[in-house]
Amino acid sequence: MKTLLFICFIAFSLINIVSLSFTRVDFMLTLTDGIKLDCTKYIPNGTPPSGGWPCIIVTHGYGLSKYSEMEEAEDHASYGYYSFVYSMRGQGISEGQSNFISTIEANDLKQVVTYIKNDANTNDNRIGIHGGSQGGVIPFMAVCTGMQVKTIMPDMASPEQGSSWIENGGIKMTFLWTVSYASNIVRYNPLVSRFRIWALSSQPDKWDSLAYYLPINRDFISQAANCQIPILIVNCWQDKFFNTLGMIRSAYILPYNNYRMYYGTTDGHGSDYVYAEELFKENVFSDWTDYHLKGISNNVMNVNEKFTYASSRFPIADSTWSWARQQTPTWPPSGVQNTKLYFHPGGQILPNSYGGTQTDVSFNNDILDPNVTMDYLVNTEFRGALFDAKFRKNETVFDTPGLLQNATLAGTPYAYLYYSSSANGLCQYNMQIWEVRPNGQEKLVTRINWTDRYYTANQSKEKYVNGQSYSHVFSQGSKIRVKVTNLDNVPYYTNGYQTDPFLRTNPFMLPVLKQGTNKIFISGNAKSYIELPLINFAIGINQISAEIPKEFSLQQNYPNPFNPVTKIRFEVPSTGRNNYVKIAVYDVTGRELTVLADKNFSPGIYEAEWNASAYSSGVYFCKMTVGSAGNSNGNFTWIKKMILVK
Repeated sequence: MKTLLFICFIAFSLINIVSLSFTRVDFMLTLTDGIKLDCTKYIPNGTPPSGGWPCIIVTHGYGLSKYSEMEEAEDHASYGYYSFVYSMRGQGISEGQSNFISTIEANDLKQVVTYIKNDANTNDNRIGIHGGSQGGVIPFMAVCTGMQVKTIMPDMASPEQGSSWIENGGIKMTFLWTVSYASNIVRYNPLVSRFRIWALSSQPDKWDSLAYYLPINRDFISQAANCQIPILIVNCWQDKFFNTLGMIRSAYILPYNNYRMYYGTTDGHGSDYVYAEELFKENVFSDWTDYHLKGISNNVMNVNEKFTYASSRFPIADSTWSWARQQTPTWPPSGVQNTKLYFHPGGQILPNSYGGTQTDVSFNNDILDPNVTMDYLVNTEFRGALFDAKFRKNETVFDTPGLLQNATLAGTPYAYLYYSSSANGLCQYNMQIWEVRPNGQEKLVTRINWTDRYYTANQSKEKYVNGQSYSHVFSQGSKIRVKVTNLDNVPYYTNGYQTDPFLRTNPFMLPVLKQGTNKIFISGNAKSYIELPLINFAIGINQISAEIPKEFSLQQNYPNPFNPVTKIRFEVPSTGRNNYVKIAVYDVTGRELTVLADKNFSPGIYEAEWNASAYSSGVYFCKMTVGSAGNSNGNFTWIKKMILVK
């Protein structure tokens, strides 16, 4: 008989359910600091296996309680698991005050585990923990700080969850929601009670307080290597709380043989709900618990299935993408190339940098009422006449040419910004990445956000900043669209479907309330771009024939004269070696304006397109240079004169 280490006030509620074959016990567990947690355990009826019943603890999300997880716990009990649920401190009817998903709650879980290990019904060596959001973060944090169990299965979690709320200087709308619960849902401790006040303030010291306190005892990426147990991780790309980047980073720290990761969709945090993906994850979960908690041999640890990721794509059903699932032994997947797309005037974003004279593109942050408060805008849900009288949304749109083939985004987008603003104190740049179909249908894919909270008006600065990790298949013929905006929300309805049922018209990041014109520099040594991890990205160059020419050649552009788009055809023969071809456009002074192609081409006939909408009427020259073995500065050149007439 094991000795109990805790004083427990037990309100016995023994329920024998023949069909499910378990006994339910409700009780209050007293922790070492005197706080009582509301607990329920389910003990299978019958004779336990040698060593005791395997155990699954189910942990709940923030603002919920044990009752939200009872159905899952009962399911586990009916399959021969001793299962356990409890309400975390400050939530449900558990005593104490919440410290907002921290080491305090992780230490509570450690004491719950000790209680279970001292229950004569359990097998100490076969304890697993499953939960989502707070319920995923807390067990992950606990095993990284000393808790010993057999396995954990966290969903929608991040080892950087504290700082993820205020990523890149911004404050997520979901953070404000989560620190705004009524006291009958969550009882915050005095420090956490101040978080909402700080989030709504535009004062620098309030932001400094958030930036200082939120990571403390909440971020634990530096301790992830301490997690030496098997871990099954589920994250969703569309997570409006925690960037999946935190779990991607942990993949390089955790022992490779001990984990399996899923990135895709899940039921929570603003993600699409996809039945096929839920069924897939349920099957993996069942195999995982069978293998690690019941000792049943199966293929769940197959290294070729180390990473499973689902990619969104058109078509859309209601507000939900279609999804396609893939598996890879490594992350990022094979074939990913970090592709830079440079901002150009005229609403273009291209893989080559701009070489013209225009220095920047800009958008305004229009505050129509200088006395407006964030609390006021939040109460309007950032829409309607009251909102429109105080704040104006502005955006500048950039498109790539149509894609020549499907291109898959898989990983984390970044932005390299050279910027300046007339605002003093703080400025914000929100970059939304969309897919737009040839018929004009568009939908938001992911985003990159940067808020500079230590800014002096008209200062030129630069910043390399990460976005929200994602995977998406951009379809052939579509354009990748980047919207740079002062308010990172989406229309309430688009093409008949509700665009974002979770955030609705609320922004992903709270805007800044400083009037100003925000510039992005695009020329000279200050060339801003976004960087996307893409597979099979191809625009602008189209192979129009597989016929093998006899020699290299550059044809005259057509039409010529043109306004503003012209096509440029060139031919590549079979030479028995690598054929690097560079196609570039120059002005009459010999200055290189843009590069249309600079890579190795297989034999064939190709066609490039140049959009000169950002340039004035005049004479331009197209130059083709041929090299080999990676050298595009060869001895063979062709030049054609082009005339732009507007």
